[in-house]
Amino acid sequence: MKILGIGSAKQRRTPAAKGTENDHRCGSNQAPNHINMMKTKNSNQLALLLSLLAMPLAFAAETVAEKPKMEEKTTTEPAKPFAPDPGSLTATINDSVTFSTLKKALIASGLDVVLADKTGVYTIFAPTDEAFDKLPAGTLGKLMLPQNKEKLRSLLLYHVVAGKVPAADLKDGEVTTMNGEKVKIKIDGGTVEVGETKVFSADVMATNGVMHSIGEVLVPKTLDGFAKLED
Repeated sequence: MKILGIGSAKQRRTPAAKGTENDHRCGSNQAPNHINMMKTKNSNQLALLLSLLAMPLAFAAETVAEKPKMEEKTTTEPAKPFAPDPGSLTATINDSVTFSTLKKALIASGLDVVLADKTGVYTIFAPTDEAFDKLPAGTLGKLMLPQNKEKLRSLLLYHVVAGKVPAADLKDGEVTTMNGEKVKIKIDGGTVEVGETKVFSADVMATNGVMHSIGEVLVPKTLDGFAKLED
């Protein structure tokens, strides 16, 4: 009877043992999955950390790459001032101390380039510095202002005639100037008058024309005695 009891006990314990073995087996299968999940999580964190570390390096590389462009801008050479051809009307005026005001006026109006052009030929009745000094007080300063550039240009072109005309070829009458208005020419023996002023130094030859010096500034009617100059 005891043997039978023992045998029965063994049989009763067998299902429990089998269940325990199954639990162990399931546990052994779940452990590798848990480890893999941890490895994946750690890998993702490592990748994120590396990407964050790489961002400053990429920014620094872009900054270094941009430096040469900035340096190119700062090393750009300024435009060189206009240099007229030697012997041109502009160069002749620039080289004379008698026409320093006319030189400044030509530059301010942009006509210094025109009177240096090889393709054009001109006759200029050039006012001296003393001639500009005879203008009403404050007039010259206003003429040099950027807002009066076109008026200054018109004034100066009233002293220029197309073509090369020596004093011997000037005749009584009116001649059309480069600003479109006419100026009166009067010949009296060996004396030449332009407008109301005399030519006192004639026939200064240039490669692109001729210059006659005058002692007063010729004022066209369109300027109305400089009444409309802006301050």
